[in-house]
Parts: sequence; C-alpha cells; structure tokens
Amino acid sequence: MYQKGFATEGGVAVFDRHTGETRRQTVENTGLETHIYTFEDDQGRRRYEIEEMLSQVEAGLADAIPRFEAAKGYTDTDVEFLISFIAFAELRTPGAMAEAKRVKAGFVDVVAQVATESVERTMKLLAAMYRDKGERRTHEELLAEAEGIVKFVRGGQYDIEVDPQSALMDNLRLWKAVVDSLIHRDLQIIRPTDPQSRFMTSDSPVVLESRFGEDRVGFGSDEAMILFPLTATCLILLSGNRGRQGVGTADARRVDHMNEVLALNAHRYVISGDDDGLRRLVERLQIARTKRAPKHVVGRFPTEDGAIAFVQRVLPHRSPPVKIDQNDPA
Repeated sequence: MYQKGFATEGGVAVFDRHTGETRRQTVENTGLETHIYTFEDDQGRRRYEIEEMLSQVEAGLADAIPRFEAAKGYTDTDVEFLISFIAFAELRTPGAMAEAKRVKAGFVDVVAQVATESVERTMKLLAAMYRDKGERRTHEELLAEAEGIVKFVRGGQYDIEVDPQSALMDNLRLWKAVVDSLIHRDLQIIRPTDPQSRFMTSDSPVVLESRFGEDRVGFGSDEAMILFPLTATCLILLSGNRGRQGVGTADARRVDHMNEVLALNAHRYVISGDDDGLRRLVERLQIARTKRAPKHVVGRFPTEDGAIAFVQRVLPHRSPPVKIDQNDPA
C-alpha cells in the first residue's frame, strides 16, 4: 500500500484542508477509495478489470520501491510499474473524478453558450439535427424552439449533472495517454540530505509543474516537470524527454518547498508521518477551510463561423486556495 512509505509508528497524520482538522490513523484507513474504477458494461454487469490491473501495478511497484529508494538495481520493468502507478495516481482519486465531472459540465455549458450565441445560429443547428433524424420542421417551429432555447441558456438557471460513469470513462481513456507522455522522460530520484527531512504526500500526489515558469502546461509538454513523492525519503522527478536516469539531492529548505507544493496541490488530505512537521506546514500555508484551485479551465475562442470550446490544464498550486464558506459542504 502506497501510504506505508510515509508511516511512522504504524500510522500517518492526516490533515483535512476542508475542515482544518488533523488526525492520526492507520495506513489501512488512509487508502484511496476502493472500486473507483469498477464500471458496468452494456449488460449491466460490474467489471473489475481496471481495479485488477491496478492491483498488479501496485504489487509490482511495492516490490520495486526498495530499489528506487536505494537508487540502484531497478529495472525497465520497475520503471514501467512506477509510471503506470503515477498515471493512476493522477486519474483514479476521488478528486480526479470530481475534476472530470466539473470539466465535462463546464465543457457542455460552454458548448451550449456557443450554440445559442444567436437565435439564427440555434435555428441552423436545430435544422441540421432534425434533418439528420429525417424529421421536418417549419421555419416558424424552428424559430419558436430556438427562441425558447436561447432564453433558457442565457437565463443561466440550470445545473449540469454529469453521469459518474461518463466521467469515469473519460479518465480511463486518458490513462494510456498519460503513461505514453511520461514513459520516455528523464527520471531523477531525489533524496533529502538532512536525515530529519521527510517528504509528505496527499490524496492528489502527482504535481505537474513547468520548468520555465509557464502557467499552463500539459503532461506531454516539453517544459513539463512532474513531481511524485514515492516514500518519505524518495521523490520522483520526471522531466525532459531523453530517457536519462539519475540521482539528485534536496536540502531541508528544498524539501520544505516541495512539501508546500504537494500540500497546495492536495484535493482534500495532506498525509505525513511527521505530525509536528505537518502541523507547521499547514499553519504556514494557511490552508485550513480551503479548497484547491481548479486543475483545468474551460473556455472558448472565436472562429470564422462562431467559436469552439477548449479545456486547458493549469497549475492549481500557483493559485490562491479557495476559501470554504461556513455553510459550504465542500
């Protein structure tokens, strides 16, 4: 189990940024939500193939972790297990599922706004839809329907509910793309120089950063840099695209900075074996009763015949945390 690499005295300290509370608990009670990648097929049968594959990846990585910590003896297969696990850690968490639903809802909303920029545009889209269905509508019928749709969308008095199964399948489709974008990157194992320094982790432990200070970057971008705390004494840094492997060190100040970034990137929980260090960190960052800034933005840009919607990955740890109102269920 991944969190074992951060445990002390059989457990970890867990800070809940939504409530501001910290508790110590066993690793077994700190694991990721189970069966999050269980899905139903078109016959309504529950399928466990993805969870079974993840179990194999976790077992393979667990065997390889001592070699990564020692920074020697690890194999290409070990690296494949590591990259596969990092991709799952980016996409399989409850926070990732919530983000997928938010992005899909935002995209649908932007598409609706684009489609209803004018009554005439909406009429054209409706006419094309009915034509494809082999149905006919008069000009007056199309006009009345288009006017009603435009009024409804512009009123903004609606919520877009995304089917969890749909969000799940969106994330499943991204897994291989993330693996392919990471597998040939330079891999550096970062170890603390101070024996008292320890890396922390979170419920969203994969941090995407830009080597050149860009605010928006994707996993496949040349300037991308990925941080992943493997254990309390071993952090994986992926960058470049030449497949090189090496070892680096981090002094106490750099470890503290990395932990700050990891904490700001947390969806809800920050996890550490160092209770006092965790307390000092969250007090310094003042992230109690906050939510992480969004990891994606949805927008649109104009074209000759209207506009098209887009989704772009951003860096939430660079944005101020979102304060949670007292009545906000978070």
